[in-house]
Amino acid sequence: MVREVSARVVLLVLAVPSLVCYLLLVDNNTDHYHPLTTEYGSQSPPTVGGTHHCNLNFVVVSDPPVEDPEDLWWADWNEVHRSRRAAVHHNCLHARKGNVVSFSRLLSSRKYLYNLLLDERHKAIYCYVPKVACTNWKRMMMILSGRTNKVDPLNISSHVPHEEGVLTRLSVARIKSSLLNYKLRTYTKFLIVRHPMERLVSAYRNKLVINSTSAADFKKRFGVTIMKKYRKGSSAQKIPKNGHGVTFAEFVSYIVERKQESHQSLNEHWASYVDLCHPCTIRYNIIGKYETLEEDSEYILRKIGAPPDLHFPPVVPSRTASLVADYMASLSPELGQKLYDLYRLDFKLFEYDYSNI
Repeated sequence: MVREVSARVVLLVLAVPSLVCYLLLVDNNTDHYHPLTTEYGSQSPPTVGGTHHCNLNFVVVSDPPVEDPEDLWWADWNEVHRSRRAAVHHNCLHARKGNVVSFSRLLSSRKYLYNLLLDERHKAIYCYVPKVACTNWKRMMMILSGRTNKVDPLNISSHVPHEEGVLTRLSVARIKSSLLNYKLRTYTKFLIVRHPMERLVSAYRNKLVINSTSAADFKKRFGVTIMKKYRKGSSAQKIPKNGHGVTFAEFVSYIVERKQESHQSLNEHWASYVDLCHPCTIRYNIIGKYETLEEDSEYILRKIGAPPDLHFPPVVPSRTASLVADYMASLSPELGQKLYDLYRLDFKLFEYDYSNI
């Protein structure tokens, strides 16, 4: 009897290490207990006689630290802009050569670079697009490049950033072609786009509908000409000398025909992104969108190393988007298709949808 009890005690003692090993291996609480790293790395430890030997050494690991929300935000927007760049690159591969100006052409004929503004301090180049927050971003460029003593962009009068000579345009900058080549390839380049039809409606309303000093000038420059060309019958005899009263259909007919017949660049307020910024030739690092203006602007500022206390002005929601469908409905199907064709590449490059208008 004594011998039998002794044998059972011995077996129990021998079984305890194996039991402990088993419990550790099957413990699901792996967030807190991890085997110590060994020379075998992530591989299973060697076996002897077909049996795994359990390494009982372990460490207690605390819960992983909570990630900084700012780091998460930065990672998210890095991915957003990576995806936007990829879309532009992919669609540029399928673009017709006639729509793309070569890089050598940009360097030799600098008129194509008129909308590209230089901030030498932060090694940044901004291609501005009228009707896409360009007034506020020009204000920001004035502060960034040291062209004003103002620290709040809203303290800069709205007309000042648009005056010639206030900001450095690549089209007139006295830069040798080799240095211009270097800047275009290495500086942080960004632009901000908007749904093409929303931008067009905004330009039409701002320049040919409302009563303002700027609109009065555009009405005289374009309004009278447009109405004389596209207004028939008795209405043609009542064209006002101030150019007020251009319909959206007349305006669209004008820009479509002008682009098709002359192949000349349209006025910058309704020229395509492809004509203004050459995204298939210049590889932009950051592609902002009007729909995410606040986030994109903050991302741009932090990316170029702007002063930490400099921020884009508060974004005021636009009501233009709600008006687009009605304006588009005033066009005939044929004219609507011609308008889409004019901005087709803009739609594709920046992933905007035309079918839901």
